[in-house]
Amino acid sequence: MASNIEAPNLSRRGFVFAAGTAALAAAGAGLAGCAPAAIKEGEGNAPEKKAVPDVFTDGTYITHGTSMHGPIDVKTVIEGGAIASVAVLNHNESRVVGEHAIEKMPQRIVESQCVDADAITGATVTSMAIKNAVVDAVIAAGGDPDDFSGYAAPAPTPRTVEKSADVAIMGAGPAGLMAAWAAAEKGKSVVICERMGYTGGCTPITGGGIYTQETQLQRAWGLDLVPETHSTVEHRLEIYAGRMQAEDNPYYNPDMPFIRTILESSSRAVDKMLGIGVAFCPMGESAVPLFAPGDFQIGGKFAMEIVTHYVTTQLGVEIITEAPVTALDIQDGRAVGFTAEGADGTVYEVTAKAVVLASGGYIMNDELMHEYQPDDLKFPLMGPPWATGDGMLLAKDAGAAWICMDKGVTSHYHAGVSLAETSYIHYCVPGVVVNGNGERFVSESISYIVALRKFKEEPTTDFYWVFDDPASYGLMPNGNASRIDYSFLLETGDIVKGENYEDLAEKTGLFGLVATLDTVNDCAVNGAEDPFGNENLPALQLDGPMYAMKILPTPYIAQGGVKVDLSGHVQREDDSLIEGLYAVGDVTGALENRDGADYMIGLTQAVGYGLVVGETVAADLG
Repeated sequence: MASNIEAPNLSRRGFVFAAGTAALAAAGAGLAGCAPAAIKEGEGNAPEKKAVPDVFTDGTYITHGTSMHGPIDVKTVIEGGAIASVAVLNHNESRVVGEHAIEKMPQRIVESQCVDADAITGATVTSMAIKNAVVDAVIAAGGDPDDFSGYAAPAPTPRTVEKSADVAIMGAGPAGLMAAWAAAEKGKSVVICERMGYTGGCTPITGGGIYTQETQLQRAWGLDLVPETHSTVEHRLEIYAGRMQAEDNPYYNPDMPFIRTILESSSRAVDKMLGIGVAFCPMGESAVPLFAPGDFQIGGKFAMEIVTHYVTTQLGVEIITEAPVTALDIQDGRAVGFTAEGADGTVYEVTAKAVVLASGGYIMNDELMHEYQPDDLKFPLMGPPWATGDGMLLAKDAGAAWICMDKGVTSHYHAGVSLAETSYIHYCVPGVVVNGNGERFVSESISYIVALRKFKEEPTTDFYWVFDDPASYGLMPNGNASRIDYSFLLETGDIVKGENYEDLAEKTGLFGLVATLDTVNDCAVNGAEDPFGNENLPALQLDGPMYAMKILPTPYIAQGGVKVDLSGHVQREDDSLIEGLYAVGDVTGALENRDGADYMIGLTQAVGYGLVVGETVAADLG
């Protein structure tokens, strides 16, 4: 588990660190029970385990943990009987969310000298992987982790700070940032309170594609060279019209006003981001604007950092992080501000002429999910940590209506063992999906939303992505068009390898797999449509190495939300407006639902409607 570098002896009796184990036990009866299993000796590239010294030994120790997206390598320096420093050397964690823990958790351990220090909010798995690695370092040095336990969080210092602005915004995700941009550009003062310690919301952990048309990028490339489905707004609306089902859909609107607004406004948002230096991929790599360097890469993080820097330094927007909004100030039926409570004990009393809710959805709110989406709780929820419905609940308390709460959720795939995010596995690694019997039950080419409905009908949660040896090269970043690295899945136990498909069926217990793959190849060779409507089944090389990766559908967005009109004004059940109150982003649900269509791409709605709401607020304030 650890390598010991330059380790002079020092008796562990040479220091005193009085800490009991009560807090550790209360937190979960020991780190080993809470943290992901560390890499065992002989697995992957873990170095050979060294003998544990009899005395607590100074030195530098390299240890390893397993987190949400694979292995984490951690360097711990033991010096003078204490944890002198902790640093993460290598990881595959998500941009911003995971990286926040990568930055903050080592500092928290060193400052407190406690391996049971509180996890970083929203990044529990990553935090625990780091703590687990530090525990291993302490043990490898001959120490006792119990001597480094008993964490007590610093007591906050209560104080009240009053702030005043034209516009107060709850949430600094893409919707909140774009609303602030538009309002501040019109000369309005803006204060944003964000519950997390960073801005950008979901953007850094999304694919980064903005499904819009007729941007400067697309026009410069040549609209005639862009696929017709993405070349103009009208062509895109035709695609939606073909997918919408008017029968028994109370939201059906053939004019598609919400969808049209999303497409037109998101085009303007892309052009504005281009104007301040946000980088996009060349159009040849995608039909729509895609943050550089590509899908699920670091571009979303960089984009939101640029936007955040621009609105704060150039437009004067004030952003307060780690300050969740806890109450709306409603006077005489009008929103006039809110209260936010900072992690350091500061209470922010913000007065404003208008309030914008841009706080995210509700998928991580257990009570609301049990009430509105109980069937989806069959699967692990993988929504963002801030999607707890806070803004929705505050709006409801103020008299707002909720709408489209019957529209379900949308999901991605995660690896079934490590729970690593594998949203693009079906793009990167051609294959077929089967159930626990090795039988296909759904078309691999349909949308996540429709697929999830099929997954829910299955009696178990055992599902596998099956692929052959040539397809396995798509696990490598240079083996797929999206340049995503899924190779770590070969080391996490998520992927089982067989010498051929018969051997794979035996190793996995997928006893119907042989017959299933024979049928798949018959369809592929003959170019026939399979029983599930998939016309593009891959021909599999069945006599060579075959792989099965256990997958889980993981709901990450619940589509209902606060009822708003076309301009983002919050509405009551009777369509009347709550004066001074606006909402945008996932807190309003998927606005495509309001026209009778399924969820599209949340980032498109967020950046586009963010502009619309910011402009609306500025116009209303005059």
